[in-house]
Amino acid sequence: MRQGLASSTIFSLSAEPPGTQLLAEPGEHAAFDSAFLAGETGRLACAIRKLSAVGAMLQLDDEVVEEEGLRLELANGQSLPGRIAWTEQGSAGFLFDLPIDVIGTLARNLAALPAERRSVPRVELHQTICVRRGNQVEFTRSRNLSQGGCGFETDIALQLGDLVQINFDGLRPLDGAVKWSQGNLAGVAFDEDLPWQVLMPWLRQVQQTPSHHTRMAMMHEPVGLIPDKQAIRLDTPARVREGVRWWNVKLRAITPQLVEFETRAPFATGAQLWISLPNIGGGPAAVIETDDRHRFLCEFRLPLKQHDLGRIAGRS
Repeated sequence: MRQGLASSTIFSLSAEPPGTQLLAEPGEHAAFDSAFLAGETGRLACAIRKLSAVGAMLQLDDEVVEEEGLRLELANGQSLPGRIAWTEQGSAGFLFDLPIDVIGTLARNLAALPAERRSVPRVELHQTICVRRGNQVEFTRSRNLSQGGCGFETDIALQLGDLVQINFDGLRPLDGAVKWSQGNLAGVAFDEDLPWQVLMPWLRQVQQTPSHHTRMAMMHEPVGLIPDKQAIRLDTPARVREGVRWWNVKLRAITPQLVEFETRAPFATGAQLWISLPNIGGGPAAVIETDDRHRFLCEFRLPLKQHDLGRIAGRS
């Protein structure tokens, strides 16, 4: 890894093999991480455009021979055996013989740098996130995350410079400004970089957890966790905080005493939460029941007032 320089190499948490196309984000100017493709006939310098658990997309100036017994030698000292899967106009797909630990590889890259120069490049991950611009809120899907920003899909007509807040499950809310927007894709630069000491452990946890991106579509079970027929049924995005960590949730039902929501957060029965509710702020509540559909039932510490319920449901 180049000492002290930013990297445009994408580290992907997906298990997909390297494809022939790579979406470039506007404003990319940094170089890719360097490597060597080594075989019986010698070593060929190359650059890594994208690295996943099963392979890499390489950039090469010279033609590569699709021979057996190749190794991809990374700047951090790793030597990864594999084979060429495809070649196309200065690019090649390299498949590893065995899957690798992507976050472990990224950690080795960072360890080779002085602490003051460590910077986590873009990591491709698809998760449900919450995007807020003013009073507009949407649940959508992330595309990538780095210390300085993220890319995501959006149905909000974002403009350059718009101030937004991005919420990834398990991280603090991230404020920033739109730095590019094209169609239904956008990129945001954070006001403050995420420290690598925070981002790396979080990425490790994400890597070890099955993908939980979901559009949180309305489910059609006849009865939820709140049996009260007078409960207000909802399909509304909200947020929940446990300690210092925020999680995206989908409100499903609410009464003055109880609230039911859907999330992949690992809340335990008895967990003390702060539930951010649309239009009224929020309040403290405790988890009293869970089920295998990722539903949670919480009891408010102080009952809600009827006019607050109406505001949540958009009736006033």
